[in-house]
Amino acid sequence: MAFQDQVAALEARFLEAYQRGDAAASVDVYTDDAVFLMPGRTAVRGRKAIEAVTAEDIASGLKISRMTAFRAEQAGDLGYVLETLDTSAGNFMTMLALRRDDSGTWRVCAEAIVPS
Repeated sequence: MAFQDQVAALEARFLEAYQRGDAAASVDVYTDDAVFLMPGRTAVRGRKAIEAVTAEDIASGLKISRMTAFRAEQAGDLGYVLETLDTSAGNFMTMLALRRDDSGTWRVCAEAIVPS
């Protein structure tokens, strides 16, 4: 499967879980040591901490309606994705750094979000 197709599947897995309110399932797309950066928040490190922030966002009523990758490239076991993120709080740009694990699964190891 092409890298772009794997990215689309990862985004769909996250979005489906997020939209049903399942923070634990949505953050399964992150590595255990992932870093999450978002304006107005301190850096969040680790899947469990990202799950807590995601659960807070879901509880606050934040909706994510669409994630659209417009650039995705990989070399070996590392890749990056640039995407737009449409939410109830506005539109954002996201940069994801991805790492492929030993089983061949791509996971987010770093994410930075900025207003678009």
